[in-house]
Amino acid sequence: SKERQSVLSEIGRINDLKHQAGSDHGEAGDDKVFARSHLYQIKLVTQRMLLMQWRNLEYQTTRVALQVICALAVGFSYFNLSSGSADMQNRVMACFFTAVLGILVINSCQPEFLRQRQYYGRETSTNQYGWRAFAVAIIFTEWPFAIVANTLFVVCFYWTVGLNSLSDRIGYFYISYIVFGLFSLSLGQAIASFVPNDIIAAMVNPIFTAFTTLVCGVTIPYSQMPKFFSAWLYWLSPYMYFIEGLITNDLHGSKVQCHPEELYTFEPPSNMTCSEYAGQWVQNAMGYINNPDDGSACKYCPYSVGDEFYRTLSWSFAHRWRNFGILFGFIAFNIAFTMLMIRIYKVNKR
Repeated sequence: SKERQSVLSEIGRINDLKHQAGSDHGEAGDDKVFARSHLYQIKLVTQRMLLMQWRNLEYQTTRVALQVICALAVGFSYFNLSSGSADMQNRVMACFFTAVLGILVINSCQPEFLRQRQYYGRETSTNQYGWRAFAVAIIFTEWPFAIVANTLFVVCFYWTVGLNSLSDRIGYFYISYIVFGLFSLSLGQAIASFVPNDIIAAMVNPIFTAFTTLVCGVTIPYSQMPKFFSAWLYWLSPYMYFIEGLITNDLHGSKVQCHPEELYTFEPPSNMTCSEYAGQWVQNAMGYINNPDDGSACKYCPYSVGDEFYRTLSWSFAHRWRNFGILFGFIAFNIAFTMLMIRIYKVNKR
């Protein structure tokens, strides 16, 4: 009928005006909508968010307890590792568990992000502040508290396990773990930014964490991976860059002293010592002969330095700082994605 067509035309005109107003408010018209500048909004909202974080005792206590309990649990599981051949693998697994802890950080930060986004959805309808102020505040006010908690993890974990005691190696482990903790936090927020609630977030998390953890090179070495995974997914795993940096940092230049039960025994030909029989082969391969001057029951250790162990995983000490920088790249991407999703969320709320 004519009346129906008239009503539909009026609805379409109103929607067009709404979209036009939304576009103007979202971009060039922001300064006209808000009473204060973007920088002032960011400053004020960040201060408020910091105060909220400080007063949220339950959230901060959980954050610290998670780091300390996991550090002590893993640390005493691999307590005071020696320089034996088997302990090389134990060092790898201890560092691998530090990466797995990142999954717990991802899960724990999402409910708080979603709760604050609900408050933002309520307050943005009155144009109290813009999406930029909320995005900067919700992302960066988490960092100081995360750094403190991650520092406690390093203190409780590093010397309990007995990792490399050189000062530069301790420093690299510390800053790498801090950056990895910030990456885990940023990934958790990035996932939460495009899901409606924490239940959906818990269902989506394994898609991003399970595969990247499994193909980081620890559970399946790069050389043994299916071509489909080694060609691209291995290189997209942030856990690979983190763990390679930690392991090569710890094992580089460390001498391996095999325990008696770790030595392989073989017999040389008569009238030949162990060194005469296998010395040339050992020089071109890996490891060392424990009793080179004996003429029987030669004892062979498969590794002489830690570098030989992590080469079997296709890792290199020269990649440490490259990997450190790549982690920053992952963080930057997560932050940009989170801010984009917050911007889209504001438009949809209109």
